[in-house]
Amino acid sequence: MDILSEFFERTSLQGRLFFAGPVEGTLVLDKPPGMAFLHVIERGGVDMVQPDLPRIAINQPSVLFCPSSCRYQLRAQEESGADLICASFQFGRSGQQPFPLGLMETLVFPLSALEQLGPVIGSLVSEFRTPAPGRSKALNLLFEYVFVLLVRRAVGEGRISSGLLYALQDGRLGPALICIHQEPQMQWSVERLAELAKMSRSKFAALFTEVMGMAPMAYVTAWRMKVAQDMLREGVPIKTIADAVGYSSQASFSRTFVQQIGQPPGEWLRDAGREPPPKLKARIYRDWP
Repeated sequence: MDILSEFFERTSLQGRLFFAGPVEGTLVLDKPPGMAFLHVIERGGVDMVQPDLPRIAINQPSVLFCPSSCRYQLRAQEESGADLICASFQFGRSGQQPFPLGLMETLVFPLSALEQLGPVIGSLVSEFRTPAPGRSKALNLLFEYVFVLLVRRAVGEGRISSGLLYALQDGRLGPALICIHQEPQMQWSVERLAELAKMSRSKFAALFTEVMGMAPMAYVTAWRMKVAQDMLREGVPIKTIADAVGYSSQASFSRTFVQQIGQPPGEWLRDAGREPPPKLKARIYRDWP
C-alpha cells in the first residue's frame, strides 16, 4: 500500500453527501470542528464569502476544496440560483484532527482544467440523479476518490506545501512518517527517523518541524495517542494499548495520555462515549428582493 493510501486507511477518511440541489440565495453551513468539504458547482455562479477576506467569485462549473478551518457562505450570483452537490469529510471517529493537514485556504479547481476528474464528476452527478440501491454508498466512495485526486493535484501544483498531506508525498519525510504510522510501538528517536529520510539529524529535524509545525518526537507522541484513542474505543485493555504504542508500563502510558489529552484514559473513554456525533447543518437564506 502506498503512503497516502495507508494514511487514509489508518485515519478512516470518510466522505458524506450532506447537501445537493439548487441554491437560490445563500447557503450557510453550521459545521463542527475538524470537518473539511468539497463543493461541486454544476450550474450557475457563486460567491464565496468569508469573514475578513476578499470575496471569491466562481463563474464556471468548478470544484471547491475547503479546509476544516474555513468559515464561509456560498451565495448565488443570480436570482436563478446555482446547482451544488456538497460533501463533508472527517478523519477518524471524532471531529478533532490533531495533525496539520496543510490545506490552509479554499482551493478552486475549474472543471475544465480537471481532465481526469471529468468522468468521475459525471458519474457522481449521474449517481445523485438516479435513486438506485446503494446510491449513498456509491456517492460517498466517489467523493472520497475526488478528495484523493484533488490532494494529488494540489500538492503537485504547489498549492499545498506544508502539513501532513504534503509531507506524506515528500520523498524524504514520507518514509519516516509511514514507519511511525505502521510501528508506533518502536522506540523512535530523531536519529532513527533521520536515517529513514537519508538526512542528517539536524537537517531532518529542521525540515520536519518546518513542514509539520511540530518537532518529530512531538508527532510520534501525538500519533501514539491517536492510535491509543482508537484502541480504547474498540475495548482494548489499557495495558495492551500501552505495549502497542511503545510504553514500558501502563503507568507511563497513562501519564503521557493525561499530559497530551487532559484526562486519564478511562475517564476520556467515558466522556467520549457520551459525546453526541458531530452534526452538520446546511441552511439556505433567500436574500433576493
